[in-house]
Amino acid sequence: MKPAPVPSADSSPIVVDETGPQSFTLTVTFDGQRFECGRYISRAAAMQAGRLFLQRKEGEAANGRTKRKPGRK
Repeated sequence: MKPAPVPSADSSPIVVDETGPQSFTLTVTFDGQRFECGRYISRAAAMQAGRLFLQRKEGEAANGRTKRKPGRK
């Protein structure tokens, strides 16, 4: 039985780059599109935001929605 491959930084849809002390940028790739998702003060916060962003995009793709509708729950 082979161990699961470890994704490299290039194949991961979530990329967190350190741009300075306590400054991280988040870039997420989904469905061939690249999204610049802002700056964060910790790597953990950026990773969490990236995971939440991917979950939202996957949910929108599964439901056929392309954007949020204001005032709808």
